[in-house]
Amino acid sequence: MKPAWILLGLLAGPTMPTLIAQDRATVEAIAPILMAEDRRQFDAALFERSLIHPDLAVRRAAALAIGRIGSPDGTAMLVPLLSAREREIHADAFFSLGLLRDSAAVPAIIRRLRAPDSLDAAAASEAVTALAKIGSPDAARFIGDLLASGGDLPRGRRELMVAAAIMESRRLGALAPVAALTPFAYDENVDLRWRAVYSLGRLAASGSGEPVLRAVRDASPLIRETAARSLTRRFADTTGLAPAAVHIELVRAFDDEHPGVRINALGAAATWRDSTYTSRALILLRDNDQNVRVAAAGALGEFGGRSAAVELDSTLSRRDATWALRRAALLALARLDSARFAARAGEWSRSPDWRDRVVALDGWAVLRTDDPKPFTIALADPEPRVRAAALGAWRTARGRTDSTVIAAGRQRLRDPDSFVRGAAVSVVAGDPAAEDAPLLVAAWTLSASDADPDTRLAIVRALAALGRRDPALIDRLGPAFLARPDDELLRAAAETSWPQLAARWGPAWPVTSRRTLDDYRGVVQGVMLARDNVSVTIDVEGRGSVEIELLGRDAPLTVANFLRLVDQRYFDGNRWHRVVPNFVIQDGDRTGTGSGGPGWAIRDEINRQRYDVPMLGMALSGPDTGGSQWFINLSPQPHLDGIYAIFGRVTGSYNGLRRITQGDVIRSIRRSRPG
Repeated sequence: MKPAWILLGLLAGPTMPTLIAQDRATVEAIAPILMAEDRRQFDAALFERSLIHPDLAVRRAAALAIGRIGSPDGTAMLVPLLSAREREIHADAFFSLGLLRDSAAVPAIIRRLRAPDSLDAAAASEAVTALAKIGSPDAARFIGDLLASGGDLPRGRRELMVAAAIMESRRLGALAPVAALTPFAYDENVDLRWRAVYSLGRLAASGSGEPVLRAVRDASPLIRETAARSLTRRFADTTGLAPAAVHIELVRAFDDEHPGVRINALGAAATWRDSTYTSRALILLRDNDQNVRVAAAGALGEFGGRSAAVELDSTLSRRDATWALRRAALLALARLDSARFAARAGEWSRSPDWRDRVVALDGWAVLRTDDPKPFTIALADPEPRVRAAALGAWRTARGRTDSTVIAAGRQRLRDPDSFVRGAAVSVVAGDPAAEDAPLLVAAWTLSASDADPDTRLAIVRALAALGRRDPALIDRLGPAFLARPDDELLRAAAETSWPQLAARWGPAWPVTSRRTLDDYRGVVQGVMLARDNVSVTIDVEGRGSVEIELLGRDAPLTVANFLRLVDQRYFDGNRWHRVVPNFVIQDGDRTGTGSGGPGWAIRDEINRQRYDVPMLGMALSGPDTGGSQWFINLSPQPHLDGIYAIFGRVTGSYNGLRRITQGDVIRSIRRSRPG
C-alpha cells in the first residue's frame, strides 16, 4: 500500500467551488485540526487552543476530531462543551463522547439531560445515542426510564429524546429495556412505530416476537418490510414465535404491492429452508421487479424441490434474464440439483466472460464437491482473477485445513500476480506449517508493490499464528520483514495479533502521511467551508441516472478523495460488483472482484449523518481501510450508522437507483454542480 495522500487538483482551475466569505484565520485554525485527525494524533495543546477559539466552526471541528481520534484523554475536554453557550456545539460534543465510548462520561451526559436549561432536538438525540453506544448499566437504566415514563427529565425533553431512545435501544443487547420498548410498536406515530419494530427485530429478545409479527400487516410499507426481514428462523426460535404463524405472514408478504416487502420476505423465508414456500416463490421468479426475481432465485435454492430446480434451470436460458438473475439461478441450482448444475457450470466455465467462469467456481464451492477437477482446470486459466477464485472456491469446498488445497496454495505463494498470490496466502494462512514461514516472507517481499494491503495483512496473521507456537520465530524472519512498514494497517494488525512483532514495528498511530499542512488548508477551504456542496451524476447503462450531493462539511477528506477519483474517470466503465436487493449497491473496484482499491487508504470520517434514506457511504474491510469502494443503501439501515462514513446523499428520484442489478455498467460519474 502506498502512503495515504491526495494531490488536491480538484481545488485548481475550473473545478474551484464557490467559497464562503471566510476569514483566512478560520482556515489556518482548522487545517492543523484536520491534519491531527487524519493522522490520528491526539495533540492536547492543539485541542485546548482550538476549543476556546473565537470561531464556532473551529471549536466544532476540534470537538469532532477528538471523537474520531479516539483517545480517552478527550473525554475531559468534551464534557465542558455539553454546557457551552453556543447550542450548535452540544450535539457535536455528545456525538464525540459516543465515539469514545468512555463510561466515565455517562454521569455528565445524564446530568446535562436533566438540567433545566435549553437543549435542542439534535443534541438530545445525540446524547441518547452516546449513552447507547457506551452501553453501561447506568446508561441502559436511564434509557429504560426515559422510555417507560420520562423519569425526572425537564418538561418537554422526553419528546425530544424518545425517538432516538427507541432506535438506539438496539445497541444495548441484554441490557435493552424490551418491556418499555414494546408499546411503541403499536404507537399511532408511524416513525416511532417503525423505530420500535426495527429495534425489536434486531434485539430478537423474549417478548419482541409478537409485535414484529403483527407489524408485517402494518399500513406503512417501510414497517412491513422491516418486520418481514426480521422473521427468520433464528428470530422465531429466540422469541418463541410459532413457525406456522410466521409462515402465514411471510407467504402473505410475498404478494405485497411493495417490492421491498417481497424481497425481505423472501430473504427471511429462505432461512427456514421449507419447501412449502417453493410454489409461491416460483411466481416471484417472474416478478415485474428485477431484484425481486434475483431474491426469488436465491431463496429457491434454500427452499428446494424438483419444480424449483426445473424452473431455475429454465431461467438460465431466458432471454429476458439479467446477468444478476442468471448468476443467482446458477448458484441456487448448485444447492438443489448437482447434475443440472454440472451441465450448466460446464457452459459457464467456458464463457469468454471471466465473471461467468468465477460464478461457476462459486457454484462448485456451494456444492462442496469432492472432485478437484473444476478447480485444477481453473488454476490454469489465463485470467488471474479466475485462478485466484479457484483457490478460494476450492478451500470453501474442501475446508480450510485440506492438505491438497493448502499444497496448491503453497505452490503459488511466489506467483507474480497479486490476485493469485493473495489467494494463495489466504489458503496457506488457514492452517500454516512451520516450513511455510520462509515462503510467506518471500511472498511479503513480492507484495511490496501491491495496490492493496490484503495479502500482507494475511501474511502477518499467518506468521503470527506460527509465532505463537514458536516465540523464537520472529528472530528468523530477516530484516526485510522486520523493517517497520509505512502502512499503519499492517502495524495495527501486528498490535492485535502478534505483540512481539508490534514491539519491533512500533505503534500503528500516528499515521505516516505525505500530506502537508497546505494540502489540509486546501481541503478546508475548497471542500469543508465551500458555500455549496459538490454534486455528481452517476449514469448507469440501461437504468438511468442517480444524482448525489457530496457532504463536504461532514466528511471533507473522504469527499476530496472521491472527487479525485471522479476527475480521473476512475469509476467510468465499472460494473456494480455487489448488489444486495433492498439493501445496498456497491462499486469502486476496477478489478470487479470486490477486493480492489486505488492503492491507498483514508481514515474513517464517522459523522452525525444517518442511513435513513439512500446515502453514499465508504465500503470498508476494517476500520480506516476506505479507498475507492463505496455503496448506496437502498432502504433505511440504522445498524450501519457510526460504522461506515457517510459522505453523500441521493437527491431527486430513487427510481434509477432501485432498478440497478449486479453486473450493470456505470457509464460515467461526473460533477454536475458546481463546476
